[in-house]
Amino acid sequence: MTNIIVDTLMIVAAGFTAYAIRQLLPVPVMTFASAARIVLYSAASGIVLALLCGVYRSSYRIPFTEQYRLAGRVYVYFAFITIGGLFIAYGRDIPPRFAAFFLLLVPVYFVAGRTALNSVNRFFQEKGFGRHNSMIVNSDDSLSNLPYRFALFPELGYMVKAFACESRNGNTCNPRTCSLQRDFAQLRMFRKEPTQDYLPCYSFDHLKKGIEKENIERLFVPLARPLVKGFADIVRACLETKVKLKVISHESQELLRFSQVKDIVGISLYSPPRMLMERIKARIKRLFDVAGSVILILCLSPLFVVISVAILIEDGLPVFFVQRRSSVQGGKTFDILKFRSMVKGAEEGQDVFNRANEMEGGKHLLKSDPRITRVGRLIRKFSADELPQLWNVLKGEMSLVGPRPLSLHDLQNISPDNDFAGYFYLRANTKPGMTGLSQICGRRNVLFRETVLLDLYYIENQSIIFDLEILFATLPVVVFGHGAY
Repeated sequence: MTNIIVDTLMIVAAGFTAYAIRQLLPVPVMTFASAARIVLYSAASGIVLALLCGVYRSSYRIPFTEQYRLAGRVYVYFAFITIGGLFIAYGRDIPPRFAAFFLLLVPVYFVAGRTALNSVNRFFQEKGFGRHNSMIVNSDDSLSNLPYRFALFPELGYMVKAFACESRNGNTCNPRTCSLQRDFAQLRMFRKEPTQDYLPCYSFDHLKKGIEKENIERLFVPLARPLVKGFADIVRACLETKVKLKVISHESQELLRFSQVKDIVGISLYSPPRMLMERIKARIKRLFDVAGSVILILCLSPLFVVISVAILIEDGLPVFFVQRRSSVQGGKTFDILKFRSMVKGAEEGQDVFNRANEMEGGKHLLKSDPRITRVGRLIRKFSADELPQLWNVLKGEMSLVGPRPLSLHDLQNISPDNDFAGYFYLRANTKPGMTGLSQICGRRNVLFRETVLLDLYYIENQSIIFDLEILFATLPVVVFGHGAY
């Protein structure tokens, strides 16, 4: 919220500075009311664009340079929308000098405001405010550079207070032989930090004791491969102490290439529940889903008719395809509704096509599936076959945005290597959705493990603004048919 207020003030200040400069020129003066309308319109559109592009969701969880890069992309959209709005409002009488001064001053004022805000943030963090005491798990195969990240980017607000280590023979590691301890000690010496040579190191069996003693608020698990031994102790300690657990893996690092995932410190697997806040968010999300689904059904009803007629002409009844689905195995099931894109009786020979599956985990994909009709191939490319799920949303079985539900057969194919140490089941913490992060990050080109991590990231960060971000990003994916088969 602080960032939104500061950015709004900076846009307004840039606008009125541009107005003051404009009034000094030997040209017909511009009225203050006219300038105020332009500035307020521009400030509102700029903040809305920043929200849709995720600028404020990622604040203080990415470096300042990345914040400025995101803001730069928003500024390009902002400039076009501002100029377009001026042409609509003024036509040929658009104030060119004022617009030029305004657009030139906005980035200057933005950088000045953010620099001041970030300086204040760093000052308070150096005093110990706004920083989270953190513990890093160092398993035998973990190759973590987390201490370097936290030291290089203090704006993230993580202070490493202890490590949790376990060697192959089950003994707690020796701090003097632990590579992570040694590297971190050298890093602190290089930064001339007045602190002890080594941080406390706790075994997995004594994690709870270490968390309580060091007043830990965040626990990070960097994984070179899935951690099996000791992971149950880590989860139990976090549950009992209500400490947020985050995982850093090869897959989560790869997810950083997706612009919607803006967090250089991993994916949260567990966060302490906030029951009142979660209930409020759930009710607001439900209102958003009902309003959105009603509007979309009314607007897209002509398309519903066209697709239905096309399916009838090519292959006759039924028009719709119904399949039992769920978010997780053993979870709540429901009948998902889709336009039929395959020939009649396509599921009768499903076992044969399962053996030719080109994906892993709980995903099924056959790029040249002969069962798909001509109409079906077209509506699949643009995701039009998913539109009847708006009825599922209206009934409360699904949401507009959320993890995609899987068929009961696909859920049975999820191996232990792909359920991410059982955290796949956290997908049940929110309703399944028509679209989600994996749909805007490559759809079927995204591997199953990446899909699980994207779902967990969404569940941790879900909000109406984040839903709007994803819906906003879904449009070009659907229009251009990216990642569809």
